[in-house]
Amino acid sequence: MGNPKFRVISVSPQKKRKNRYTVQLSNGDVFGISGDVLLSNPIHTGEVLNPKTIERLIGMEDLQKVRESALTLLGYRMRSKKEMGSRLRKKGFTPVQVASIMEELEYNGLIDDEKFGLSFARDKVKMSLLGPIALKHRLKQHFSSFDKIEQICNTIYQEFPIESLIKNIVEKHSPAILKNNPKNKKRLVNQLKRKGYFWSDIEPVLDQFDI
Repeated sequence: MGNPKFRVISVSPQKKRKNRYTVQLSNGDVFGISGDVLLSNPIHTGEVLNPKTIERLIGMEDLQKVRESALTLLGYRMRSKKEMGSRLRKKGFTPVQVASIMEELEYNGLIDDEKFGLSFARDKVKMSLLGPIALKHRLKQHFSSFDKIEQICNTIYQEFPIESLIKNIVEKHSPAILKNNPKNKKRLVNQLKRKGYFWSDIEPVLDQFDI
């Protein structure tokens, strides 16, 4: 017996979903396919498909769903490779599917860990005046490589010197008032520590203000 073949009965657009089509086969099977997959792999009424072709089309459609989910996530903001992979797997896509799309996104420059890391760190330091301890903690959510985290932090704190960041925070508290108020000084020190600064960086700045 030869391989079974199935004739395409119809290829019709779905009414409620744009850029989606329904393919009906002579054996009664029906499957959905996106306009993008259909454009790159045209299917016509009356065409005969073998099981391997149908399997390939469905596989391409499954990948298209992963691709669309990834692009939707990127539409909100940049993502790290680690975060994107985690989000896609949580949506139920297989590791093989996710790996395939991640490779595609990286190749097209849509996932760029170096660019993301610097942008993410720059925003956190610029907007929240985070110190290195807190910033490294935030970066661990996106990167598994300690070397990558160190590299990002070194670059960012060259752009935003730690001493200047601490001075910025101290000046918001009116240094003149802090000089003779141990309680307020303690609150300031605790705030700086919560923001992720080392005491070895905090103390010299306080000395400069004679606090």
